[in-house]
Amino acid sequence: MHRPLTVRILGAGVSGLSSAIALAGDGHEVELIDEHFAIPTVGTALGLFGPAQRVLERLGVLEEVRARSAAPRSGRLIGADGRHLATIPAGGGILVARSDLVQILTAALPETVHRSRRRVEDVRPLHQGADLLVGADGVHSLVRRSGWPGSEARRHRVTVLRGTTDDPPPEISETWGGGWLFGITPLVRGTNWFACVPEHRTGSREEDLAHLRAVVGGRREPIDAVLAAARPASTLVHGIHTAPPVLPVKDDVVLLGDAAHAMAPNLGHGANTALQDADALSAAIRSASSIDAALRAYAARRTVPGQAWRLGSEAMLHLAMMSSRSSLRDGAVGTLGAVAGRLSPVPDGQPARDRRAPGRDLS
Repeated sequence: MHRPLTVRILGAGVSGLSSAIALAGDGHEVELIDEHFAIPTVGTALGLFGPAQRVLERLGVLEEVRARSAAPRSGRLIGADGRHLATIPAGGGILVARSDLVQILTAALPETVHRSRRRVEDVRPLHQGADLLVGADGVHSLVRRSGWPGSEARRHRVTVLRGTTDDPPPEISETWGGGWLFGITPLVRGTNWFACVPEHRTGSREEDLAHLRAVVGGRREPIDAVLAAARPASTLVHGIHTAPPVLPVKDDVVLLGDAAHAMAPNLGHGANTALQDADALSAAIRSASSIDAALRAYAARRTVPGQAWRLGSEAMLHLAMMSSRSSLRDGAVGTLGAVAGRLSPVPDGQPARDRRAPGRDLS
């Protein structure tokens, strides 16, 4: 772009912070708007793979993120009857607490970024005096709902519980039960765990944990050990909402991250796509001759990948949460896992204390 732009970004999550850093670094006038600018209080883990790590490198924060990350070699997929179904290589992925990533990105904001702490209920005034409005305001994006009628998020009838403990992980695994799943991964210090069960909310995290223990307790010792250490104060409880398919640009508005393609968490790519969206937007603006051309280039580069991950994540959610045919599912997955293992054997998952240098292929 031949001249500096005036850009307003709504939402100070991963995509909003990343785009603010990149655009301000290119000399654009950036206003970042958020109601809270809050660092998450529960540091559940985000998986970041090669393309996202390269974005962090361009933002100048990769080494700091790596220093606060765990880098497991692999993890195991366990079936409803406790059988080992497959070993999944990490492929160079790292695991960082969401709270750490948001804190690092916030600290990396250039001083030229104007931070505006306010609640926005009408996006129309945000267009005034701005060349570009960036909707980075999450799954229930006000920007998307305002400019794309009928784009309200869809609710899936499941409840997700996520949390951390101070103990090292007893294993690295994801267990697919009959209508539920439970995952255990490392943090740089402690354990990250996540679970998905049929929709059940009590309004009390203590009671929600009790319900989870009733559903999955007694199935596998590593799960019982993690749940014995789980505490309400370090647990999050929420549903899953996904966004409908949209073209993420319209006039002088662009959508990033969950605002563009909110997805189920089952493929672990929400933060990855958010970082890649922010990077693609700044690159498109840098090389285009006009805002229209930049937004066309951004849409051409990011619409299909974002929607592909959204659809794939939803399909994986349904597969993992199968109830009546879980034995058939496990048999098919186990067969595929055995074939893949013979083609490309990897060692079993190991606790976080057996970390290797982050960022290289750990399979």
